[in-house]
Amino acid sequence: MPTSPSFAARSDDRANTLIQLAAELGQQGASSGPNRRRSAGIALRSLAAFARKQFAFLETGLRPGGAFEADVRFPLEFLREATARQLSFDLDVLLRTRGQREAAASIPPMRATLDLADRLAADAILPAARCGLVAPTVMLTYFQKSPTIRLMPYVPLAVIGVDFSASGDTHRLLAIAHETGHHVYRQLTVNYAASLDEQITEMAAAAVAPDAWPAWLLAWEEEIFADIYAALVAGPAAALALHDLILTGPAAALTEDDGDHPLDALRPQIMHTTLRVLAERGAAALRPARLATADALDARWQESLAARGAPDAFTPAGSETPVALAGAGQQLRALVEEVLGGALAPLVADAGLTSWSTGAADAGDALAQSRTQFEDRCLTLGETPLPELVVRSDGVVAVTRFPLKASGDQRTLGETGDAYLDALRDDGLGGAALTAVAWKAVFLAGDWTTQEGGSGIKPPVFRTVPARPAPRRTVPARPVRR
Repeated sequence: MPTSPSFAARSDDRANTLIQLAAELGQQGASSGPNRRRSAGIALRSLAAFARKQFAFLETGLRPGGAFEADVRFPLEFLREATARQLSFDLDVLLRTRGQREAAASIPPMRATLDLADRLAADAILPAARCGLVAPTVMLTYFQKSPTIRLMPYVPLAVIGVDFSASGDTHRLLAIAHETGHHVYRQLTVNYAASLDEQITEMAAAAVAPDAWPAWLLAWEEEIFADIYAALVAGPAAALALHDLILTGPAAALTEDDGDHPLDALRPQIMHTTLRVLAERGAAALRPARLATADALDARWQESLAARGAPDAFTPAGSETPVALAGAGQQLRALVEEVLGGALAPLVADAGLTSWSTGAADAGDALAQSRTQFEDRCLTLGETPLPELVVRSDGVVAVTRFPLKASGDQRTLGETGDAYLDALRDDGLGGAALTAVAWKAVFLAGDWTTQEGGSGIKPPVFRTVPARPAPRRTVPARPVRR
């Protein structure tokens, strides 16, 4: 009587199938066709090479008799499945970036919108690269139901999903600046080397320390950072887009804390405060326009809150103790100012930073001018060839045509480019005994996003990186204190 394949055998077959798909689909698009198609193809090839090593690493160290220290919370079966989900998600996203540019699967307005979105994304990452916060990165966009970013540690690429309706409303593309902020945040904050478990303990202790930020505010950190970055890059037009987005929800949502995003009633203050700080510390010629526009935004938002009858307190997620909105707003603004004086200080001081909008000195005209300025900026992005991925003859994936040269824009096919992680993985593949902390760091691959069916382990953030061999870059001052 024939027997069915074992679970492990089926898992291996699934992994091999996904790897083969990525490799062959990547080969189809990496050597011919438009530049964007080639970049997506190279990313698929990189994904296949990376995933092959990840699966082999886990199998070598965690199979029966393997040399890795076990963690009963994360058995090999779980890790195989999580890696397969990540691989599948990346396959899906990369194929969409390619297919939606094909005439057979799109219409001209879609292709024109993606071209504009690509140019805005390339423009959004440039200030962070110029200030040394991130390495040169190729930016690819695609359509999906709502804005999001997919982080891919095995290739110098970030992939941003934009709203389908952006084909008829260019202002929906302002979300690109926020999503780019997530990429910058992860590049600055993921700590590969320190113990995940110890960092979780430290985070819990920090939350109850007398001088710590409240836990509900710390839970919003990454979204706060991304909103600040959006305001720096896109200016008041981004704040207006945020107003409009929030006001599409029910009034009750204004004070509902999801434990991840800043409270809707308070969230616009992040961008308003950023604009004020930029006015005070940035170019003097733009100060009147930025201050007047921030005033106009504040007034508009307060009118919106009053019209919706927003309560004066909220209850943080996981808590039963209400917090006054006024006091929470003060703490939020203080945190924004600290981030702007820390990790993002180089952008505030960057004389080359030209926001997509600045507003106007006449408060009565400031908001309309902000929208018009963004529309004008879209018209001036031109048709200059965009940064793309290339594979050199030595098997190195690199970024070409990026407006500036900086380190970290290349890595060997299938590697993360982080010397610490790549060396750990090679050691594990060679049979070395690794602690659970070490192999989990390789499994996470630094910033391989954990969203939408991801790894199940959230990478630690906002930790000072200890000394280690050949770090990929110097980490700036962390955005918030602990």
